Amino acid sequence: MSQIFATAEERLLTQQALPETFGFEAIQPSYEGLGLGNITALASHWLCPEAPILREQPPLSPFNPHLLGAKVVTEAWENWLHQGAINHVVLLIADGLGYDQLITLMDHNDIPGLTSACRSPQAFFMPATSVYPSTTVTALTSAATAYAPAQHGIIGTNLYLRELGSIVNFIGFCPTIAPTHTPYLDTQLNPDTLIPVPNQYLRMEKAGIDVGIINLQYFKQTSISRFTTADSQAGTSGFRGYLTPADGLAQLRQRLQSTENQGKSFTFMYIPNLDSSAHRYGPLSTSYRAEIAALDFAIQRELLEPLRGRRDVVLLFTADHGQRPTSGEKTLWLNDHPTLTQMLFAPVTGESRSRFLHLKHGMETVAIDYIETNLTEQFTVITKQQAIASGLLGPANQPLGVECSDRLGDLILIPRHDWVCRQQLTSEERRSTLAGIHGGLSRAEMLIPFLAYRF
Repeated sequence: MSQIFATAEERLLTQQALPETFGFEAIQPSYEGLGLGNITALASHWLCPEAPILREQPPLSPFNPHLLGAKVVTEAWENWLHQGAINHVVLLIADGLGYDQLITLMDHNDIPGLTSACRSPQAFFMPATSVYPSTTVTALTSAATAYAPAQHGIIGTNLYLRELGSIVNFIGFCPTIAPTHTPYLDTQLNPDTLIPVPNQYLRMEKAGIDVGIINLQYFKQTSISRFTTADSQAGTSGFRGYLTPADGLAQLRQRLQSTENQGKSFTFMYIPNLDSSAHRYGPLSTSYRAEIAALDFAIQRELLEPLRGRRDVVLLFTADHGQRPTSGEKTLWLNDHPTLTQMLFAPVTGESRSRFLHLKHGMETVAIDYIETNLTEQFTVITKQQAIASGLLGPANQPLGVECSDRLGDLILIPRHDWVCRQQLTSEERRSTLAGIHGGLSRAEMLIPFLAYRF
């Protein structure tokens, strides 16, 4: 098994490598068949290939290891596919568990349950790519819809919305710059109508699949839950809230046991704890390892052991993105470059490792010249057109959806190595408190695990 995923890793890195101008070890997201959105598309492909598309533009194609062109990988995938019928699919996303982090944890025996699962004859395991930017709101929207960011339009945590004339924080669903963090009212910005593409839950429900969501109880009917599950029963009556990941996995086991000898089912489960720990303490820190060890034990106790023998149940285990360490010394404060900020008609948006610049009319050439003269050691700059041609937000050279085009801005600042970009917007003290970061194109951020496991 180790030869298979080592070969897959080598081929994927070669195939998705971006030029050095995009930063050290920059990885192009795959939307053609080796990325997060493609993993999601597997569920409907297996359970209900006849599910209605519900939009003129179809969703992304299912995950396809054949694209690597490696015989050993192709044969392993085909052998796994032909082990029997698939009637129940679980998509489990562990936020912030990058592929490189998972491999390190496996090598250090921190996660014996997942290690055994990845190396089992019942498993197919390899790296995949996240989306761009490699951040939670963007990735989870692609995971819910099987559409690229270019189509669903949620291309970062903080985005300028032309229709509001304001920058919106899509985690809090509130103004990024405001005295309070009160979410928008539905009459101001309605989550149920925000996404221009349908979600997978609705598509599968219309095909007769029993669809359910198991998520942290505090996330029920939050704005992000609403815009990723709009019009589906899964987001309301099909939502089961949990107190802890172990509780969630116990509920997942009970749901799967109740579906035995029943019709087909799909279950989505999301676990946020690892990402929170990595942000605060750093990826692969002592606290991070404690969190993943506890999760590994719960997965083994609640899923791997009690469901053994249920070969028609498939677990798709993946992440939304990885993480990399950061430090305050590698922070560029745009306030120290007033010549550049004066060219902007709005503060920078996106992520600290993927900054979108919204320029005043006619300032593009001048802004590029300034960045290339003054910031070239820390950042590279690309235009919106270069981002489209490079396939950062969707399949290369395909047009952006209206929502994405409006929100992307004119230029993108892409960091070299460990740099991040911030802009102080209030009188509060400048602080860079995170120990772990994501959002960029580096290997640590972009590579995620893909485990397909039969019980």
